[in-house]
Amino acid sequence: MADVINVDEDANKKSSTGMDPKIAVLLSYLFSWLGGLIFFLMEKENKFVKWNALQALILGIIQVACIVVVSIILGLIPYIGWFFFSWLGYVLAGVAWILAIIAIIKGFSGKSFRIPGVCKLADKYFKM
Repeated sequence: MADVINVDEDANKKSSTGMDPKIAVLLSYLFSWLGGLIFFLMEKENKFVKWNALQALILGIIQVACIVVVSIILGLIPYIGWFFFSWLGYVLAGVAWILAIIAIIKGFSGKSFRIPGVCKLADKYFKM
């Protein structure tokens, strides 16, 4: 656990975007990969906003990839692919939305919700 980066200390500090950091985190997760990308690129000072925006960006990319991969599988395997895989991408995308909602709720309390797997990628960026 010593490798975990603490970004929550910036939850109440000024954001370079000019908005409350908790609102910036909300918008990052709400608009999936696009919101995450915008706030990740815009934020210069606040680690809480930047880290959560990066996690939202990664989560959004995973969400889109789930739907795209399932669409490709459906195209390659008619009938069988539709029967077995038509629901899978949307279920995974739904799980991503649930994780984003949890992250939004935790963000409003000034804490970061560390999504398993995704948070490790975000941490790796901040260690560079």
